[in-house]
Amino acid sequence: MLFSTESSPPIVRTETLTKHLRSRDVPLLSVLSTARDLYTSTIQIFFPRRNEWLLEWLVQRLKEDEGEPGRQARTAKECWDFLRELLEAVEPVIVARTVMRHGIVPMVAKMMEEAKGMAGETTEEVSGLLDGMATVLALLRRIAQSQRFITAYMKSTPEVCAGILGDFLEVCWILLGCEVQVEQRWIDAVVDLWKESIWANADSKKISETWSEKCLRPATTLLVGANADNPLKKVLESMIAEYVFSPEILFPTTSAQKQTIAKPSTRDLIPLLASLKEEDTSISGSSEPVNIPYLPLLFRISIGSQSQKRSKADVSVVEILFTALLSVSPLLDLKSEVPDVSTAGGDIIASLLQVLIETGTALPSATLSRIITRFANLKSQDPTQVRWSLVGTALTIDFDSFLHPSVTSLTSDLFSALSKATPSEQVSNVLELVVDGFVKARDINKFIDQWTKRLKSGSEEDIWRGDALAGFFAAKVEGSLTSPQILKIVNRLREEHQWVILDAVLRGLRREDTETQLLTTGALEAVVETARKDVAEWRAWRILVRIGDIKPELLVPAVEDAVWLLRADNRWKEAVFASEVLMRVLDETNDEDALAGVHMVVDLAAETLEKLQSWDGRIVTVDDQNFGLAVAMAVAGGYLSVLEKIDGSHRNKFVDSLFQLALATQDSSSSTVNARQICQALVGRPELYEYPAVKDTIFSALISNLSPFSTATEDMSTATSNPPSIIPENESKYDFIVSCLLQFPLEALRRTAREKVLDTCLLFDIAGCLLVRPLMYKLWKIGNAGSFMSTDCHAIEKWFVHPGAAPTFRRLLSHAFVNRDQEKTGDFLKALLQMTYSTIKSATEGKGFSAGELEMSWVVITEFWRFRADEGYTDLEEMRKQFLEQLTKILDSREMEAEILKYWRDVWELERDDRTAAEKLVVRVVGQITKEWSEDKEDADRVVEAFGLACSVAESVDDVTNVTAFAVVAFDRLGRKRDADILRHYKSTIDRLDISTHRGLTQWVVDACLSSSDIGNHTWSLAKLLINSIKKPDTPEELNTSLNVFSHIHSRLLYALPSSSSPTAFLAITDMINTLLRCHPWTIIQHNVDTTISNLTITASSIGPTLTPSDPNILYTSLTTILSTILSLHRHRIRGRYYLVTTLLQNLITLLFTPRLSRQKTEIPTHPPWLLPPHCSSTLSAATSARALSRVLQTFCDPPMSTVRSHRSELTNSERSKERKNVSDFVGPVLECFVKRVLEERMEGSVRREITGGVEKILEVLGRDGVRRVTNRMSGEGRAVVRGLWTEFMRGRGERV
Repeated sequence: MLFSTESSPPIVRTETLTKHLRSRDVPLLSVLSTARDLYTSTIQIFFPRRNEWLLEWLVQRLKEDEGEPGRQARTAKECWDFLRELLEAVEPVIVARTVMRHGIVPMVAKMMEEAKGMAGETTEEVSGLLDGMATVLALLRRIAQSQRFITAYMKSTPEVCAGILGDFLEVCWILLGCEVQVEQRWIDAVVDLWKESIWANADSKKISETWSEKCLRPATTLLVGANADNPLKKVLESMIAEYVFSPEILFPTTSAQKQTIAKPSTRDLIPLLASLKEEDTSISGSSEPVNIPYLPLLFRISIGSQSQKRSKADVSVVEILFTALLSVSPLLDLKSEVPDVSTAGGDIIASLLQVLIETGTALPSATLSRIITRFANLKSQDPTQVRWSLVGTALTIDFDSFLHPSVTSLTSDLFSALSKATPSEQVSNVLELVVDGFVKARDINKFIDQWTKRLKSGSEEDIWRGDALAGFFAAKVEGSLTSPQILKIVNRLREEHQWVILDAVLRGLRREDTETQLLTTGALEAVVETARKDVAEWRAWRILVRIGDIKPELLVPAVEDAVWLLRADNRWKEAVFASEVLMRVLDETNDEDALAGVHMVVDLAAETLEKLQSWDGRIVTVDDQNFGLAVAMAVAGGYLSVLEKIDGSHRNKFVDSLFQLALATQDSSSSTVNARQICQALVGRPELYEYPAVKDTIFSALISNLSPFSTATEDMSTATSNPPSIIPENESKYDFIVSCLLQFPLEALRRTAREKVLDTCLLFDIAGCLLVRPLMYKLWKIGNAGSFMSTDCHAIEKWFVHPGAAPTFRRLLSHAFVNRDQEKTGDFLKALLQMTYSTIKSATEGKGFSAGELEMSWVVITEFWRFRADEGYTDLEEMRKQFLEQLTKILDSREMEAEILKYWRDVWELERDDRTAAEKLVVRVVGQITKEWSEDKEDADRVVEAFGLACSVAESVDDVTNVTAFAVVAFDRLGRKRDADILRHYKSTIDRLDISTHRGLTQWVVDACLSSSDIGNHTWSLAKLLINSIKKPDTPEELNTSLNVFSHIHSRLLYALPSSSSPTAFLAITDMINTLLRCHPWTIIQHNVDTTISNLTITASSIGPTLTPSDPNILYTSLTTILSTILSLHRHRIRGRYYLVTTLLQNLITLLFTPRLSRQKTEIPTHPPWLLPPHCSSTLSAATSARALSRVLQTFCDPPMSTVRSHRSELTNSERSKERKNVSDFVGPVLECFVKRVLEERMEGSVRREITGGVEKILEVLGRDGVRRVTNRMSGEGRAVVRGLWTEFMRGRGERV
């Protein structure tokens, strides 16, 4: 038996076999294995031309089989794979005949329609099916190149191919929803079928109708959901532009109109959008229009299609496009007179108008006016129904739409709606656009008229009285009005008492000539006279403050009125500005009445500061409860000089009241103003140095509130023995005072005041309030030798009751050592040393150490060690020895603590003796760490200190090798949390290694990095640290050995660069190469320089490393940095080898251009793999890369004098000129490469601007004759590019072209 199936008996004859295969009673998939066996000759039977027969049989069955068996066969990847194999096996002529008889497009049409139904269930099978279909069609097109008549039989009607394309787009939508990527060759296969079906078809209108009917709906659905990288996006956008928004559709003509100019019309466009209208109706299901997300997309595509032949689409065409798109939703008719109150309708319109802004196009003003009238709801009685976003968009497009004569009431409706609006961000944006529109229309007076009209009604909270509108208007005043116009407006507004608008005008004054004209004409003086009499209007007094900014002397007549306001009842808002008027006058003059008035102000403020802890910051809410906070804000904001001038009793009362309120304040909400915020702003003012009386008053207010910790120095001894306790409720108060003192200009305080603060902080610290330690550290940076803690060593002992005082204590000791020759300070230091020795002795006798005593002893020993030879410090060595013994016992008796390990290391490193004990401790500590790692337990602090201990003891090559291994493991275990600490300890080790040990370690680490592709990133960090720490030997023998080793390391790094396994390795290698070239030039030989340039060229070529960088610009700049270093420091080594530099520059220039991805397979890529997909998702678009190369080109073509000097030559211009001449002989190919890439590839605009400087240097060094020689080898297009570059270059130099 040759083969069998479930439904057929054994077959032994050719006739029976073919009959069985042709039988429609057996599904195609059931006999497919039999057909494959026949194809592979597994069935031993005589069957001449079997492959030809199988091809025709398979095509026929796939095309004609109906029902479920036929669907299963056409949607099976196995059938399409078998078809591909048969097409490859059969002669092209036979394939052509088969296609001619049966056709291929109908089969594809059936398959695509059936695949649509199964796409949501089996995405992998559908992807395979599309892949097989695309492969078959591509193979048929390749066959058609030799059998051209097959092309005609691969075509079908546009209706069929449009159906295929539409079904394919629906399948793609389902696949993308399942996160399956659509392949480019699937798209090409289907799109080519469509293009072949319409080739040579002159009926463009019929083609558009067919495409729109079948494809527009799925295409728009796909575009809305497609991401920017989807390959379908550009294809569909171009198809929509070509078949829906083509000129033939937008400018329809009849036979009678062919001799006239066609006008845009929606006649043919609206029917093409019918499929979208049907979809909108089906989605909506109601009379409400839904938000149609693809309408803005279609609008953008349509405008873009019209902008290709002109810079901007015609307004009439844009109106036609807009009208046609609105027809998709029947309820968006602009002709209707009934306002549309639906939410979605306005959103659709707003989204379409936003496209106009983005594309820089516009609609006719009349159309915009109708849109606003119908959809903006400006006449709505409910202010929340107004669509401010739509209004703002219309104003941005064309302000004249609100002034159009066809809708005369639109401007009035807009201002009425604004009057009823609740202040919001959208309303503020509309206000700004309205102001800007009137300014551009040069009709600012009309806006003032409208503003004046609205101010006659409304509430205090409306937008016409708000600061937002005043700010917008103020910014436009001087830009839109001349000085005489401003003068006229000021006089008019003064006469009408329009203080709101006048305040906005004065706020916008910036030009000196405008202020001068207002002063010389007496306009401001007249404003003062009018405003000061209007005591019932606080805005009038705010204008007086504005005038005070221009000329404070004008406010002197208003002093009497200001004092009257302060005495009046319920005039608190006016009193705030009256207070500021008084302070402004006193600030600039010595007026006694103003001084008396300010005294009244601060006293009244001090009284009201006791009533309320916070204020919302709005002037309209000022009352007798928060008046003090308003005045305090003004003082802190700019009137410290006034506070300095007033009498001390008034100043003290005001400041004390303010700080008392701040201490009582609990709420620190950012939305309100409270006394704590004002006090912190006050002490943080830099000008506080300039006002000693204010500074002393504030300091006294702060210190007085530290009771009972504020103690006289003579009582400190008793206070430190029995410090006050901290009441929990007062912790917030102390925290606030300390924060103020940290901002306070402590340098401006007298030394006794600073010492008093230090003594107070010491009591706080002893009592357990550790938040004062940053303040103590800041104070000791200044120096306070007379404080209690710097005279009594027992205070230090009590200070260390709570560990963590070491940084401040070290600062204290540094000041004490400077003055150790003074008797008092010297006695203090000796007593401190003796006390520490007693503490260590007591611990030796069995008493033990507290944490604070350990820290204090550690600091004393390490700080005093520098002065161990001084008289009185002879016990220091014995102290160190005993302290180390006690630390060792502690480490033996309990779990190893990180702090103890740090103390032991620091103290042992002072002398580095008893290495045996140190090595034993290291072995034990590292063993303990290793054990914890094996148990998945770790303490990051202990690991870091254990590593530091191992680093401090290491000396030999074996030691530092083990330390390096420990560092690598520690890096991996701790992640990146403690990298800096590990590298710091490692650097301290390699800095003290002798040259031979360092050399051997460097070679070992670099070899380890280069020998494995999966080396960790941290190992590269260690290698870079070792390269940076290279030392130059003094002896010739050692110098020769180091030169051999490091030049060899340099070579190894160079050869490893083109095969880097990761971006981290690439950057580490380039960094080390650059370090050797720049920091250690004595390690470089000629071979290193030549090899460096050659390997950089390889790295920047198509055979460069295969990497996946997150930012390729970093890799690129690392290459240019190395080349820049060579040109700067090693130029004398590359003379006569400029051809190497030329090749490298050609490669680097090429990388700045965006690579062409549609290259032929036989064409060699111009870019390295690390700049090509899929390894790199972005190109060198950053201007930093172009800027780096531009600097290199400038250095190469125009070398600084320091780079061309030989070892024995002087710096002369002749040397530099000779070097430029040498460069000109080699730089021509670089210009040729740049021109070639300009013609063949694309460059980002920002990159082109940055590279221009380097290209101009090439032109400069070549000169006119050199450029002519280069262009002789170019084509006409290339010479045109060079001509443009040369023209721009000569214009930039101011020379005649």
